[in-house]
Amino acid sequence: MTTKPSPAPWADEPFYLITTPSTQLTDSHSYVHVASDMVHAHNIIIRGLNAIVQQAPNVATSVDEGYNPKDVKDLLFYVKSWTKMVNHHHWTEESFIFPELSKFSGNPGLMDDPHHQHELFHGGMERLLAYSSATKPEEHRWEGPGGMKEIIDSFSKHLTDHLYAEIDVFLGLKDFDSLGLKKIWDQSEEVAKQTGNIGMLYDVFPTVLGCADKTYECGHPFPPLPWIMPYLFNPCDWWGRPKPLAFVAHA
Repeated sequence: MTTKPSPAPWADEPFYLITTPSTQLTDSHSYVHVASDMVHAHNIIIRGLNAIVQQAPNVATSVDEGYNPKDVKDLLFYVKSWTKMVNHHHWTEESFIFPELSKFSGNPGLMDDPHHQHELFHGGMERLLAYSSATKPEEHRWEGPGGMKEIIDSFSKHLTDHLYAEIDVFLGLKDFDSLGLKKIWDQSEEVAKQTGNIGMLYDVFPTVLGCADKTYECGHPFPPLPWIMPYLFNPCDWWGRPKPLAFVAHA
């Protein structure tokens, strides 16, 4: 359950957050920890998407009264950072987690469904990355053909359906060796950290931390990253506490 910072809309909608398995399962097997960590990662992605969808329509464009090019520039940078964060997460899965789990389980097709789900939203994510990287503040539009909303609408359901469905795959790992599974998961965290670069301190890591509600469902320490100043459009502050969205339509 989210502790909302105000009655205003927040980053727990329109796409719903996932319940953490460790709040419902008491099994000591590592599959609970693995699935719960994956839920935390997926909820970070969902909060970021919700933060964009909730706030972007309220950022004035160059044809609107109250247009501020800095606000649009900040929005475009935030969207680019969120997209790079999602891409890095799925790159870690494709390059390490999926093949290692397939080998570990002895089932080469174990992660076929998540892999195919990645393909459904990859093109839309690349379009959004290109748009947010190349669009000038005065060119940005939320509505209309080629606008940000159209691009997000083209892949957001595929993305969120995948984020929800993949958790069931990890919950299905309970029949495998607990220590072996934990070893793979610990290695995957190191792979994710080591494949980052100094540029990610500027865009990806602040987005991760600023979408990590550490009060969610009684609190959790995920992600294990250092303190970095979050962005204006992030839904959480630097302590992982929900904060009011900067650009949101109040009832």
